[in-house]
Formats: sequence, C-alpha cells, structure tokens
Amino acid sequence: MSFLLWSGRAVGYRRAGAGVALAGGCFVAGYLVAPGDAFSHPKRLVLTVLLMLAGVAVLGWAAAMGHVGVQISMYNVRIRHGLVPMPPIAVPLRMVQDLRVVDVQSSLGQRWGWTWVPGRGRAVIVRSGPALMFDFGGRQFTVSVDEPEEAVAALKRLR
Repeated sequence: MSFLLWSGRAVGYRRAGAGVALAGGCFVAGYLVAPGDAFSHPKRLVLTVLLMLAGVAVLGWAAAMGHVGVQISMYNVRIRHGLVPMPPIAVPLRMVQDLRVVDVQSSLGQRWGWTWVPGRGRAVIVRSGPALMFDFGGRQFTVSVDEPEEAVAALKRLR
C-alpha cells in the first residue's frame, strides 16, 4: 500500500539561469583581477578571493532557489528544498484546513525563492504560474508547483 497521495515539483529555469550567469560573471571577474605575482599585489589577491567566494555563494543560492518539491502523503505535507540538501518542511496533514490553486506572478525584480508575500504569508516561489496555497490553521503557505489541480483532487479524494 502506498502512502504517497501526490508528488509534484517546480523548476525555475529563468531564475536558476540568472544565478548561474551571475556566478559565471563573478568567476570571470575574479580571473581577470587575479594578480600575476600574488605577494606583490595583496589587495588584488584579496579581491580575487572575494569574487571567487561570491561566485560560489551565488551558485549555491541558484541551486537552492531554482527547484522546489512537494509531497502529500496520508500523514503529512513535505516541502523540500531544491538541489541543496536541507531538511524539508513537514506539516501533519491534519493541520491542512484548506488547499487551493492560485496564480502567482513574479519577475526577477519581485519576490521569489523562500519569502514572505503580503496577504499570502510565507511562500516558495520559483516561477510564475499556478501554485498551491495551503492554509495551516490560519497560516498560509504558497508553493509554486506544476499541475497543482491534481494535488487538490488527491486531497479531496482522501477526505
């Protein structure tokens, strides 16, 4: 017997691509600033190291914010981060009072990733389009996923 009712995910290719491009820019700038003789130019060496560290940080950020996964089982709802191994958010299914489909619109200049949206509470937005809005006892949590209508139908079948 399978306890998994529904599983879905969303990938924000545009945002992940922007993060990878920004990280690449940091790496190229670090390479161009790199001194030929490191000990005679300590300021340029420090700038090179900082640019390389910034590139690694942006690359990790893009990997974490470019993907989100949601699993609804008979016992809980699990929202897991993207490609970075972090502990998922697990909420007991009995706490889910309402589940509905909403449309989120975001651009690179607006809120996305793990954020707080006024009027919608906490959110994980990796791309524009359909999303699931969970109501956990008065607290709302929005997650962008592909085909959220199937999740609502699976929860209605269970109840």
